[in-house]
Amino acid sequence: MGRKYKDNYNEFYHSKEWQAVRRQVLQRDNYLCQVCKRAGRITPATTVHHIKAVRVDYSKRLDLNNLETICKACHNAEHNERTKPLHDKRTKLKAEKNSDIFTFKANPEL
Repeated sequence: MGRKYKDNYNEFYHSKEWQAVRRQVLQRDNYLCQVCKRAGRITPATTVHHIKAVRVDYSKRLDLNNLETICKACHNAEHNERTKPLHDKRTKLKAEKNSDIFTFKANPEL
């Protein structure tokens, strides 16, 4: 398990090593979101999340203690930096769209 995937994270996520470890984690966690479970909820999940990101500590990429099953909602909340630019872009577009809209109010003198 050398460092052959260090420069290409996409390649790592398609590797046989990752696929095998991913299956192990899903089975260990019974395909349930561990974040929801800690909060007392039962939520099916199929995403395996690195607690300490691969980009932060590449040596823990296949460490079972650094991996947990997590639902999409919790994963998106965990990685809100991915959704923030899109939200900002939508807000900006909405503001630009609304800049052409004028609101008229009734004249109290009439």
